[in-house]
Amino acid sequence: MYVDLEMIELFEELESMINNASSIPFSHKSGIDKNEVLGIINEIKALIPEEVKQATWINKERHKIINDAKQEASEIIVQANKEAEKVREEYNSNIEELKKNSEEVVKAYVDASEPVIQAEQQANAIIARAERVANEIRHGSIEYADNVLVSLEHNLKNVLEEVSRDRKELQPDR
Repeated sequence: MYVDLEMIELFEELESMINNASSIPFSHKSGIDKNEVLGIINEIKALIPEEVKQATWINKERHKIINDAKQEASEIIVQANKEAEKVREEYNSNIEELKKNSEEVVKAYVDASEPVIQAEQQANAIIARAERVANEIRHGSIEYADNVLVSLEHNLKNVLEEVSRDRKELQPDR
């Protein structure tokens, strides 16, 4: 409660400084002592409750984690697509080679094309794994962000309840 009153007094002092600032001739601007204003602002910052500072930090971290997770998921998908494209190109190259050969050679090669099928299956598995990892990262970051927001909501409710109690203490009995 003491911190709240002190912050209000500092805001009032800052407001008074601005209201009482001398006008600059031929202008709609006023001149105030920059260092004095910055000093008051620093005092106000020092009085901000730690929960608010933590909430701000948590929010920044949440955005950073979500962005990092999106970037990582995107990179995994890009890499998986590159690998899949490489396998597809190799597969298509092999198919073209088969078309050029005679029917007998094609039949013999098709019978032995298990590596091509395995390569395609491996490419599909890589893509599926990359998408699964991206989804897990996305869901994990959303869950983390939700947990942070629940904690922040709880802290803010506690602060609001304290403010309400303090206001009631200031009110005369009705």
